[in-house]
Amino acid sequence: MRNMNKKSYIRLYTVFICYSLIWTYGIAIAEAQNLTDERTILKIGTMDLPPYGWKDSHHEKHGIIYELNQEIGIRSGVSFTNVILPPNRMYHFLKNGKIDLISSQAHQAALDAGDKLAIQFNINVIAVTKKGSGIQKIEDFKGKNLIYHHSASYSQLEGLPQNIQRVKSYRQILELLYFRPHKDGAVFSEPAYYYWMQAMGLTPADFGKIIMIERDKEQWIFVRKGLPHKIRIILKQIVEDIYRENLYEELLKKYGKK
Repeated sequence: MRNMNKKSYIRLYTVFICYSLIWTYGIAIAEAQNLTDERTILKIGTMDLPPYGWKDSHHEKHGIIYELNQEIGIRSGVSFTNVILPPNRMYHFLKNGKIDLISSQAHQAALDAGDKLAIQFNINVIAVTKKGSGIQKIEDFKGKNLIYHHSASYSQLEGLPQNIQRVKSYRQILELLYFRPHKDGAVFSEPAYYYWMQAMGLTPADFGKIIMIERDKEQWIFVRKGLPHKIRIILKQIVEDIYRENLYEELLKKYGKK
């Protein structure tokens, strides 16, 4: 009984600490907003790109980044919104101050739209090869036909492929690689490959070797350029706490990685 009481006490203490931190973050953000005459709603934008963010046929929201961004909003302790947006609109809204916070890799569109705050998670970029292609390493892509997401570029593969076909969705990338001849490989962010392979009822046995293109590529939280410094400090701490807890890895498994 004594052990049970001790465990119950530890659980209650942990819950108390968590709620205390959320309350503290919320009070601090609200005070910072009042001092700077800012609105009291934190506006978050999530990119419309499965498995990172999307709305289903019932308008329910899902996705790895969507859930990570929700956690930021919850821990902020203030009212917040988290909208799913097409990529270009998301960057446009951040730049114009219509949203406060997004998740993005540090490419030019994001750097033009806002300011880096903190690393949200690290993501692997992989190339999935055609079954029977015999490709074993990056150099084997020389003279081959690859499929990229339309906005992607990879310095590690520069000058190697004979042809690059660009498409707008990761699902289409996997479909082309699996169903079409004369496609030697396709480049994915790791979560997209696992998610769409599962969604399409495929397995790793349906493809060839997976080649690591870039390990631990940084995914950043960006904030709008006019966001007050005090609020940035608080949000940065929240993002860093979530990063240390490795919530991304849990969501990676939830959305397809075995």
